[in-house]
Amino acid sequence: MSKRRRDDVQLDLPPTKRYRDAVTSPLDRLSSLSDELLLHILSFLPISSLNVCQRLSRRFHTLAGDSELWKRQYYSQWVRPRARRLANVTRSSLPPKVEYSPKVSTWLDHSHLAEEGKATNWKGQYRLRHNWSTGVCRVTEVEFPHPPAPPVLVKLCAGVVFTADTAHGLRAWYAKDPAYCLAKVPFPKQPDGEATVCPTALAVSQLDGEQEIVVGFDDGHFNRYVFDIETSRLRLRSDHIGFKDGAITAIALSSPYLLIVSQHKSLSLYNLRVSSHVSEKTGEATKLRKLASLDAANMVAPMTLSLRTSGLEIVATIVYSFFHIGCGWSLGIQELRFNQNGQQLESRLASTVDSQYGAMQSRGRTASRIRRHSMGADPSDGNIAAAPVAPSIVHPRPPTSMSYSHPYLLTSHADNTLTMYLVVSDHHRLFVRGGQRLWGHTSSVSAVQVTNRGKAVSVSSRGDEIRIWELEPAVRSLGSRQLLQEENSIQVNPENKDRDESELDSAPRSLRGDLSDSGLDTGTPDEVSVMHGCVGFDDERVLLLREKTVGTQLLECYDFT
Repeated sequence: MSKRRRDDVQLDLPPTKRYRDAVTSPLDRLSSLSDELLLHILSFLPISSLNVCQRLSRRFHTLAGDSELWKRQYYSQWVRPRARRLANVTRSSLPPKVEYSPKVSTWLDHSHLAEEGKATNWKGQYRLRHNWSTGVCRVTEVEFPHPPAPPVLVKLCAGVVFTADTAHGLRAWYAKDPAYCLAKVPFPKQPDGEATVCPTALAVSQLDGEQEIVVGFDDGHFNRYVFDIETSRLRLRSDHIGFKDGAITAIALSSPYLLIVSQHKSLSLYNLRVSSHVSEKTGEATKLRKLASLDAANMVAPMTLSLRTSGLEIVATIVYSFFHIGCGWSLGIQELRFNQNGQQLESRLASTVDSQYGAMQSRGRTASRIRRHSMGADPSDGNIAAAPVAPSIVHPRPPTSMSYSHPYLLTSHADNTLTMYLVVSDHHRLFVRGGQRLWGHTSSVSAVQVTNRGKAVSVSSRGDEIRIWELEPAVRSLGSRQLLQEENSIQVNPENKDRDESELDSAPRSLRGDLSDSGLDTGTPDEVSVMHGCVGFDDERVLLLREKTVGTQLLECYDFT
């Protein structure tokens, strides 16, 4: 037998240990790549994978949390889909293939986040918008003093909460953490000197570096206050006589213009920056310039006021409810236009009656004329479109609340629904386009608020159901039935709030005179609470005022950050 070669012997030997390690443990090729290459690779990953990568190592935690990556994700998820829905955005302004554009002009209402030189936490902004779209938030409760006092007025503006009540006057709090009072100013005494005037209306407007507050009282007076954001100082600027024979029930403020309404349905519009007399002691205006004054007889509550500037004009709008024989409760809109000198240019009226009948404008002729002459018109006339005999939207009961922020007009009803209208207003005409019922609530809706960007918040009468609405997708489907079959709202689901009675042992903070901590008197298990109103909302939180049957008021803050 021949002798075996040395090579054959080596082939029969088991593989080396190093060879086995190479098979089971592949080389780490990612760690050798530069940060620029890794960022380019991570830009193709979805959000869930980016969150996983941040838990791998310190290096990947930094890379996967890069602000530019989340800026692209924010654009793809929230900016570009909205731009595609807007009719006035041309295709030339949107790149056809790429999913990200650094041009600030393509960011629309999000452009303030993408301005050059501004540091933005894009991951935090993405998380904020994601929480809004899913209704995920955390809620904190603040209790007002007991025994009950007259209703507390609350407004939210730029992260600061302003409260007005007889006992403590006007106070300012941080919405993020209302642990202590930033500033307060007591209200003046009544002429007899024994009692303090009771606030009945409150409005806030944002200015450069400060916030202007106007408080209306039950004796017809109103006071102007200024809150300095940098120094957290609240001071009285001036006091004025609005009405001599009635309390002020509603205020709309858009500096420098002020619109007030009395309990006798008298309306007055002022310019806060133009005065006819200046006090020698204080240097403040003691008498404002009144631009217009109206007396209304058929306005029925609820009603809402709106002030805005359109070009070089000031537009004051009053929306009120009235009963129409054909379609039940409807809305009336009166719009007053002024130039910068305070001269009234015109006064126009419109209503939602035509929208409730489903009639639209056609070739310059109003829908009311179309419906009025359609029965005896020539069918061959192309300018006239037949209108339905029966209205498509009928409200047998008045709305529970309404909110108007041009161009969106929203009303809430006791039949678990909301109704959305689109107000068209320009230099030539004023009319209401379409009428759309919004479904989603499972109980009576007591309060609703809407912004001019199409975001709205609605609250049920007992406050156990809060819904967020995005109204922009519904604009094109006004008058159709497509939207009725879709779920177009998100219900708010606080992570830290359980409404079971067994969880009512928590003690919210108390808004007493010195803000001393105290427990919450939950009362009997059968105690019922109702919503006093929707205080307001901004990009980060929603504020609601809840009132219990025993008189205790709770301010609830739903934080989406």
